[in-house]
Amino acid sequence: MAGEGAEKGRRLAAVDVGSNTVHALVAKGWDTRLKDVAHYVEMPELGVAVERTGRIGPEKEREAIGALSSVLTRAAEHGYEQLVAGATAAVRRAADRDEFLKAAGEAIGVPVRLISEQREAELSFLGVASRHSTRRSWLMMDMGGASTELVVAEGMTMLRWVSLELGSGSFSARFLSDPPRSGEREALRGAALPLVRKAPECDAEKLVMTGGTASNLPLLISSQSPPTVLDTRTLLKAAERLDERLAAELAERTGLPEARVRALRGGVEILLLLLDFYGLDRVHVSHEGLRHGMLLAYLEKGDDWWR
Repeated sequence: MAGEGAEKGRRLAAVDVGSNTVHALVAKGWDTRLKDVAHYVEMPELGVAVERTGRIGPEKEREAIGALSSVLTRAAEHGYEQLVAGATAAVRRAADRDEFLKAAGEAIGVPVRLISEQREAELSFLGVASRHSTRRSWLMMDMGGASTELVVAEGMTMLRWVSLELGSGSFSARFLSDPPRSGEREALRGAALPLVRKAPECDAEKLVMTGGTASNLPLLISSQSPPTVLDTRTLLKAAERLDERLAAELAERTGLPEARVRALRGGVEILLLLLDFYGLDRVHVSHEGLRHGMLLAYLEKGDDWWR
């Protein structure tokens, strides 16, 4: 097991297989601090297949392993010394998850760990709190393609957490056409609201969001100067823009992947519902999240980072 002293100044990498994406982060670590070096992403959208069939299946398995190879080939150019790998909601739900984890681990040369709901919340919180924690009660939200983790915290301490089956990719695929038709957003809200009501109650004054929706909505709003705080008015305008054209046309105009545009349509709706639930009018964007938490946990616990 690697201890903190042995890890000082080492270049590390984390890769995670999410419901929409495969991300790789390369960072340099000093004890409990990270400095980003590079970040790469592909969008194999495993969650769409799992939502439809309950399985990843051979075709999506090949696509996801190809995405892993792509992001890690680019990450390797930065000379990382240690790689940690994990998988989240879509893989957790897949009937063929064990076969997928085995094949993915063999392809990249390290075990791909299945991260539990609780551990995903803890790791995302660890990453976000490393930059955004406040003394008062605050909320962390990690919205992924198939689930949303919410943490109520004070400072660097988690008080309560929950994982909701609210995902940007899964809800977009289930409810929204391309572009969305009249009544479809209302149907999405109707299905999402009972899940939103399971969110932990609190009097937090600040909501910090990480995940694909958090990283990409600001780019939709302004690619030149992406905002770090998104208020309700801005989010409503973003939803209107997302519905105006085909995803392929918006992708060409914005430079975002077409699959990301589709996922953002559901993501912005879920975000608006959660802001309303908490009586808040804005969300703070965090680019730190799960992968940062994976590396910080590795610096602390070595190979047991995922437990």
